[in-house]
Amino acid sequence: MALPMVNETKEAYPAAHLTVLTPENLSDLYISNPAIDDIITIPSKYVHGLVSVTKIKELLKNKSYDIGYVLPPSFGAAAGFKLSDISERIGYIADGRRLLLSKPLPLPMPINSIHRSELYYNLLRRGTGKDIEYVKPKIFLNDDDMQKAASLLENYDLPQKYDYVAVAFRAVAESRRWGKDNYINLIKRIISELQLKIVLVGTEDDKKIGDEIVSACGIDEVKNMAGVTSIREVSGLISLAKLFIGNDSGPSHIAAAVGVPVVVLSGADDPKSTSPMASDKVLLYQEELDCISCVKNICPIKGDGFMKCMRDISVDRVFQAVQLLLP
Repeated sequence: MALPMVNETKEAYPAAHLTVLTPENLSDLYISNPAIDDIITIPSKYVHGLVSVTKIKELLKNKSYDIGYVLPPSFGAAAGFKLSDISERIGYIADGRRLLLSKPLPLPMPINSIHRSELYYNLLRRGTGKDIEYVKPKIFLNDDDMQKAASLLENYDLPQKYDYVAVAFRAVAESRRWGKDNYINLIKRIISELQLKIVLVGTEDDKKIGDEIVSACGIDEVKNMAGVTSIREVSGLISLAKLFIGNDSGPSHIAAAVGVPVVVLSGADDPKSTSPMASDKVLLYQEELDCISCVKNICPIKGDGFMKCMRDISVDRVFQAVQLLLP
């Protein structure tokens, strides 16, 4: 979400030295980015709560920054910048932090009416008064990243000459899961009708279900790489794919940022504010449902309506989207 703003900051401040302050688990997103001069990481245990205030102060104090853009809408992020003696602090009014910002900006109304990446980008526009053209997110991969991706493919007996589709088959939030059986049926069709291989991506928690998908679809056709890749490794793998399939998730945003066509299955998430900003994308969601885009992690509806936003997306419909986007 932050990449468009970060990538264009020097368009607004041509002579600036740009530092990105980021949680350590996301810092890999900014490596090799020509717009960034320095990266400061926040250890995971200090990212949230009051401890974040003292840690941000500790990391930024005495570094003589002139301007600080506070993207997260939290009190802690703004308080940390204030205590770090950054003279100009620009951010949105939220979480009781108006007095912590030197340039507090009201959020666009209604809330969540624009995409979050554009919301962050507009901080740059409004902070500088410059009408800078919005650019989609981009992750800058280097030769080492691509070599590691190629090595992973070879280690899994999937040389780059084989065409494959990257699939993120499981969401963290229960309300956003399409289901293992649906993915098995979809993958079987992609293998048999399109003669493509499949690379499964995800976290260590997804590995067991990924192994079950492999067992159902064939070890030669499906490679389960869930839990074995870093952010940059999975970015490289996805960048070499013909297509990405998954829900509104981290991997889908990575796919958009490395320029791969994306099929997104959307239900509880709100595509107006968080859908991947891909140049080539098919968004599948049941817009006629009253409960669509509820943004709840667990479906609160009982009976026939339970998880209807996901259950009503058919395998046929997803397969047609795949066919539409494939070159």
